[in-house]
Amino acid sequence: MKDILLFTLIVFMAYGLGRRALSLFAKETESLLEDIVFSSAIGFALLGYLVYGIGSLGFLYKGPVLILFVVCAFAAAGPFCRLVRRLTFPRSFNWLSGEGTFDRFLLGILIFIPVLSLFGAMAPEIGNDALAYHLDHSKIFAGRHSIGFIPFTRESLWPYFGQMFFTAGLLLESVTAAKLSHYFFGILLILSVFSFTRRFFSKKKALLAAALLASSPGIFTQMTYAYVDLTQGFYSFMALYAIMLWVKREQLGLLALSGLFAGIALSVKLMSGMALIALVFVVLLSDLHKKTQAKKVFAQLFVLGLFAFAAGFVWYLRSYLVLGNPVYPFLHNIFGSGWETHLKDYVGTRTDLLGFFLLPWDMVIHVDSFGGEQIGVIFLAFFPLLIFLPRHEKNIQYLFCFFIIHAIIWYIVNPMLRYTFVNFAVAFILISLGFYGASEKYGLVFLKKLLAGCVIFNFLLCVYHNYDTVALALGVTTRDEYLARNERTFPVADFVNKNTPSDSVIVLVGESRGFYFNRQVLQYGMWEHQTDKNILSYLRELTSRSVPTYILYRDDYDIHPFGPIIDERDPLMVLERKVERGKRATYYLFRI
Repeated sequence: MKDILLFTLIVFMAYGLGRRALSLFAKETESLLEDIVFSSAIGFALLGYLVYGIGSLGFLYKGPVLILFVVCAFAAAGPFCRLVRRLTFPRSFNWLSGEGTFDRFLLGILIFIPVLSLFGAMAPEIGNDALAYHLDHSKIFAGRHSIGFIPFTRESLWPYFGQMFFTAGLLLESVTAAKLSHYFFGILLILSVFSFTRRFFSKKKALLAAALLASSPGIFTQMTYAYVDLTQGFYSFMALYAIMLWVKREQLGLLALSGLFAGIALSVKLMSGMALIALVFVVLLSDLHKKTQAKKVFAQLFVLGLFAFAAGFVWYLRSYLVLGNPVYPFLHNIFGSGWETHLKDYVGTRTDLLGFFLLPWDMVIHVDSFGGEQIGVIFLAFFPLLIFLPRHEKNIQYLFCFFIIHAIIWYIVNPMLRYTFVNFAVAFILISLGFYGASEKYGLVFLKKLLAGCVIFNFLLCVYHNYDTVALALGVTTRDEYLARNERTFPVADFVNKNTPSDSVIVLVGESRGFYFNRQVLQYGMWEHQTDKNILSYLRELTSRSVPTYILYRDDYDIHPFGPIIDERDPLMVLERKVERGKRATYYLFRI
């Protein structure tokens, strides 16, 4: 309960702060929901950067963060109280009401899937990237009371806006509050899709688009992990939302706001640059329709780029100042820092033009080739309905322009599914428009039944995904039992934490997850990339200073150059674990 109250306070502060700042960009919002999503987007950005500022100055202690929260709470109180006065049921929530059985069914899905995902969000973390660096690095930041480069890591100088909420949560001793931040960005993405589609199209289409997005397996599974992809997707979509409002109103503040959101998305992930490029094409298409003069077009793009740069440049600047490469470890041939990366070699099924047109099939059928996330069978089954879109409608042209440009760049750069959550949102909006276009033209009743069946299937997947977390919440299983069953390194880390001195250094060979180790860990894979120093010499140096030093390795990895040391010693621990689907490995712990 304490964790939920803490995160509720953060949400309250985010809305209040954002509502004060929103008036600088937009004169008014059309609805209460639009007010909430825009204000929350700005407010969370302010909170994230405030935490980063404190951490960069080395004041990342519980006291300063609590003082910051108190000040923000006072600043947020006025707008939040006005929001509460507006929340008069049922008038304020008439956008939730359904007009028929199908709408009420979609509304139920829109409520129950996020509720199920909430159980997963409140459970102990089991996601790979969260345990390897999202939460693990945030734990290190909180422990050393500052935010900066962590030696022998690849990611610690990446854009880390999303991790600021993890860091604040862990500093306040709440892993749950940290995880809930990503969950809530998923909620905001769903609400923003509803608000956008209702604003530009209709409530029925908005309800369908939001329900389809919420029921997408890639979305509801990510809502249970301490990742940042939903954060990226939300801010990228809000940038599109603001640009569409700018096209309609031609208010310069909305164009600036779009750039601001695009820059915040770039503060989450470098891959958000795809959305910024797609936004440029939307602006150009709008100017083509309006026959805007070239000088004015250039000014518009300058404003968009300026605010995107202002919101996102600090993360890339710090990487350049520390490592000489703003996008470390990528583009090492240009900046002379980093190493050759082959991420795209392991993603997707093919790289030619035919592969692009086969994406709807491949993304659904060959999910492991796209990172394991799933857009869901609904995308494949109902994507052909896009032929029923009223192509003459300009709003649809802008959406389709963004969708296609983003998809092309994504396919060329790195077609990992979680990098394109913003296009999940756009795709389901387009599908909902096509669905109602076909239904209204031909009265195809079976379409609703087929769609309902697919949504129910996704709902059952959500139940399956969160079954263990619901059992945990109900007390059927314990935290340790849950982790031992679902997280490969937890029993290993538990042994290390109980059987090694607190000042130990653990060298991980073939394992990247370090969050559950309450010891200093060193990933040998990163050591290899970042130094020519002999690892054995480094270990001897540690032992000469009486630092307890251990090697933990998996037997499915090459143990070179540790073989001579390991061969001379008996392991302190031998533990077999499931490490991937259908694959097991044995962990060995050696004292050096």
